[in-house]
Amino acid sequence: MNTAVHIMQTVDWSKYDLPDWLRQCGAWQRSCKGGKQAANPIAVAMQKAKVRLKKKDRAKLIAYYLCDTQELQQTAHHKVSCQITDDEARAVQRLVLDIINGTDSEATLEWMDTIIGRYFHDRSWAELETPDRTVMDAKYDVRCGLAALHVRYSFIRYVKGTV
Repeated sequence: MNTAVHIMQTVDWSKYDLPDWLRQCGAWQRSCKGGKQAANPIAVAMQKAKVRLKKKDRAKLIAYYLCDTQELQQTAHHKVSCQITDDEARAVQRLVLDIINGTDSEATLEWMDTIIGRYFHDRSWAELETPDRTVMDAKYDVRCGLAALHVRYSFIRYVKGTV
């Protein structure tokens, strides 16, 4: 009989609601850098992910996370201090990566990309705007991404309408 306890089972998920878990994970990632430009753990994991994108799009996505220079400019306005352990942060990362690895949907991948930008990279709504996405689209993508995460992981508290 296998008695190993999975990292997801050791986390007290009632500690925060879903958006706060994501914010805490972002704070943890920033605190792990120690002031140096380090590879984002999500970016490294996404490189290994079997995301079904065109080769060109996959390369763009990975390059975006690995070469994101805006992160250095934003260190002054982080409002969330890290209050979670390494294991808790890895469990939160696992939530997002499981969604990314388990989908063929371009829309779901876009939602997760926006979740990563908003919560892990602490981007403002204006910073999430792209030539193909308005600020309002970014807000909808975050809401859809949160809904996708909550549907899959209903044991994590989520207050409808919070982003």
